[in-house]
Amino acid sequence: MAVPIRTVVLAAGMAFALLPAAGLAGGDDYDAMADAEGKGPAYFGFVRDVRGSVLPDARVVLKAKAGEPVVLKSNALGLYRSHLSKDIRPHDVEVSCEKDGYKQVRVVRRSTPGAANVETNCTLQRL
Repeated sequence: MAVPIRTVVLAAGMAFALLPAAGLAGGDDYDAMADAEGKGPAYFGFVRDVRGSVLPDARVVLKAKAGEPVVLKSNALGLYRSHLSKDIRPHDVEVSCEKDGYKQVRVVRRSTPGAANVETNCTLQRL
């Protein structure tokens, strides 16, 4: 028995629509609604190569002057995002990025005094 094409397309479209965004290529699992006010500033940014291409699975380290560093990985879009304690001053946090086969060549930080978020973008160069 042949299944009408329209039914197959509708079923495929419904299955695709039910997939979570993080499961899709280029999807992002960051949930802005989960950000809590008391967490402190959000540290975020992109990891890219010198040509501007995103670098997924790069290791990002947020290191405050005191305490243990927070280690993250960039997602499929090269994006990372995390929080540190609200007691840590943003200018006391150093961000570095690394990935096997690459070296860090530039870190650009963008923040304004009193801002709730700190953007730091890393550029890596292939060895």
